[in-house]
Amino acid sequence: MRTPLVSVIVPNYNHAPYLHERIDSILNQTFQDFELILLDDCSTDNSREIILSYKGNQHVTHIMLNKENTGNTFLQWERGIQLSRGEFIWIAESDDVAKPQLLETLVAELQRTPESVVAFSHSQMIDSQGRPMSLTWHPKGSSGEVCVYEGEWFLRHRMLVKNHVYNASMTVFRKSVCQSVPNSYQQYRYCGDWLFWIYACQQGRVIEVCRPLNLYRQHKRKVTMDSQLDGRKWRDIAGIMREFTDMLGLNTLQHRCLKGRWTKRFIKENGKSLSEIRQEFPELYGGNTLDICLYEIGKVFGFLKT
Repeated sequence: MRTPLVSVIVPNYNHAPYLHERIDSILNQTFQDFELILLDDCSTDNSREIILSYKGNQHVTHIMLNKENTGNTFLQWERGIQLSRGEFIWIAESDDVAKPQLLETLVAELQRTPESVVAFSHSQMIDSQGRPMSLTWHPKGSSGEVCVYEGEWFLRHRMLVKNHVYNASMTVFRKSVCQSVPNSYQQYRYCGDWLFWIYACQQGRVIEVCRPLNLYRQHKRKVTMDSQLDGRKWRDIAGIMREFTDMLGLNTLQHRCLKGRWTKRFIKENGKSLSEIRQEFPELYGGNTLDICLYEIGKVFGFLKT
């Protein structure tokens, strides 16, 4: 069997309403040198039947249907990566949609820059019915330009204050980076991908294609919705920040700015609720007015880049 250049991994759990559109958007890519690995984490809807309907497709090399639910999409990531044979990997989340040129564009950019390890596009947010939303995580807009960053710069300026690689579906990366990514990211159900990208981007250049080639679906079935309600989101962020800041070796001023940033956001989103989490992670959420002021000043003078 010929080795494909790209391995596309679709980890699914209870996304039957979106599966046909998701898988078809992969099969209809202008770039066709890929294998498709379909994974299901013991869904309780009719996802299994939908996935099995693609069994005879020439691109589908693996269909793995769990008999028990793991409750962790990142364990599914790992399983798919172990099965993959391509030089590049695209983890295409089961509720998102891709524009036809996504793979062609990102693979070409990775090949054009041999030192690159991760390439990502911009995303258009869509609702549960596929309708475009005004919400955007690219405040400077999608100009169409291609930006290449050194990994260390990208980590400090684009990943420390918030995760600019916020959706796996908009990202293609070299499989080789997985050898140096520790499995600690798998313990963070809410935002383990943030830590995965941190370790991946550390290994080479990062490419940003400023075009909305990915359609990122927002809906109530998302795992992140539950995580925001039960507080797991904040524990995950705290754990990732501990690991990330140790890696970067921030100075005292930078630590205080970071504490000010997360304290401000924590208070804004939670008020007086989840106070036990703030007490559990005072180094991140227990800042005072001075820390918040330092963060605001730091945004102007570059102590922390957003």
